[in-house]
Amino acid sequence: MTLSLRQLRRRAKGAATFYPTDGTTSEQRHGMLMLWWDGVTSAISGSFYTDFLVIYMLALGASAASIGVRTSINSAAALAAPLLGAWLVERTGRRKRWVLLGGGGVGRAALLGMAAIPFVLQGNAAVSTFVALAAVQAFAGTVSIPAANSLLADVVPVSIRGRYLGAQMVVINLARMACVPLAGWLIRQVGGVPGYQVAWLVAALTGFVATGFYAAIPEPESLEGRSVPGTTPAGFAEGWRLFLADRRFVLFCAINFVWNFGVQISGPFFTVHMVENLGFEVDTIAVLATVATVVNVVAYRGMGGLVDRKGPALMTAISMLLVPLMPLLWTLARTPLHVAMVQSYGNLAWAGFRVAATPLILALTPAEQRSRYVAISNTINGLATVLAPLPASWIYAHWGFTANLFISAGGRALGGVLFLWLLKRGGLEESAGAGRCAPGVAG
Repeated sequence: MTLSLRQLRRRAKGAATFYPTDGTTSEQRHGMLMLWWDGVTSAISGSFYTDFLVIYMLALGASAASIGVRTSINSAAALAAPLLGAWLVERTGRRKRWVLLGGGGVGRAALLGMAAIPFVLQGNAAVSTFVALAAVQAFAGTVSIPAANSLLADVVPVSIRGRYLGAQMVVINLARMACVPLAGWLIRQVGGVPGYQVAWLVAALTGFVATGFYAAIPEPESLEGRSVPGTTPAGFAEGWRLFLADRRFVLFCAINFVWNFGVQISGPFFTVHMVENLGFEVDTIAVLATVATVVNVVAYRGMGGLVDRKGPALMTAISMLLVPLMPLLWTLARTPLHVAMVQSYGNLAWAGFRVAATPLILALTPAEQRSRYVAISNTINGLATVLAPLPASWIYAHWGFTANLFISAGGRALGGVLFLWLLKRGGLEESAGAGRCAPGVAG
């Protein structure tokens, strides 16, 4: 079949920009480009600390129990943050400033503080301070989520969100594939605790570059906070009342609570298990992270198109039914090769969920209350991440990681079945006004 000249030009343009731009204004294209580079540089920043955070804590003297507590404290610190973020958006009509001040500002300053800890503290004091700074970072990052999602909905049209986010995830994972081994090598070359300090410093500096890119995103006028002329936005209690009246979205959030609770039963302990039970070194973990990244690149490459064509709800349902097998496979893993194979399956299974997550939440939320809906959803998910690590730590300490894995698989499977039930009964259609953009912005 031959292609028209217009089709060839469109394909060539898409290849040149790495992501689709059809149906966009010049302002949106500039915003998408800045959002793209913010994602890439943020990924580079994360590559220097995310996969090594637990190991850094162990190097500072943390126990497995304190690592589980760290996860709960982080989640507790961030529990009210989305609601605060939504309130700030609704009261000011601004989105970008709260991302820049939150995750882009305070969150990245916290990384500098973590790097400095061993200069002034040792032992339990160092671990406690690390946990406190991680909580500050979590709070700052989470307070930005409603604003970031609301702005993304105006910048990236609904018809190309899956492909745009899928393409961005491909490049983000390529960046991780290059930088995680570099970070592992750097930590090993410097040696000991100073190695982690250097990695955290690089992460903070690169992160501030990402903040600069985000600052350059044009911000359209927001629909939020002015949906009813002459009135003020709904207060905290009224916001919850409106949410509870939306039975469909309440069910969606409840199912996600079950899912996230199941995930967190094993989630905080995979790296601990590799270090303490399997005896892996930091460079081995870095190589495994690189292998997982390669698999992600392959998975995300085609998933964006599937999300746009089949819908984010269906792709999420398929992913949620495949993921529960992953923790069961972990019970058989003994060598780096085994772990690489299990992680590869897990990343393939998770791909649909990860690419569809943002398009799905934007499709289910009305534009005028998007930040509030996103905030409540994240708060409920945060509650799961607060509660689950506490019993998870006890299970790990008394019964071993295998018990965590089996219980986690059961929780994930229950969440997947409930999500499929909600989809089948028609509870995941697009919300009225979900695809709307601010005036003057093509949607």
